[in-house]
Amino acid sequence: LRGPADTRLCPALGDADVDAALALLRDAYWNTWPSDDELCRAHLGATAWVGARDASGRLVATARALSDGGKFALIYDVMVAAEYRQKGLGDALLRLLLGHPRLRHSARIWLRTRDAMDFY
Repeated sequence: LRGPADTRLCPALGDADVDAALALLRDAYWNTWPSDDELCRAHLGATAWVGARDASGRLVATARALSDGGKFALIYDVMVAAEYRQKGLGDALLRLLLGHPRLRHSARIWLRTRDAMDFY
């Protein structure tokens, strides 16, 4: 799937992507307390985990969600590498996540943020 700014959207991430996702997320204000092991388990246990890679294959964006498949879904850990921001990648990543088969039928989808209300 072609993404903006010469990226490739990835509809499913897994074990091989954990370290790269943690590198993107480690300094985020909402991830100051979990250990790397906890953050790793959170990503691997997500209902849906999507991302984007640059032309060299490096993970440059990540987002995950938990869902019960019907009533509710919660979006977590949305992050785009600094050099790819303001290029439409965050929007494309969220559209990919919201269209994921495990989320698309959720009646309510929540995201908590303290600084990105304009984006969302």
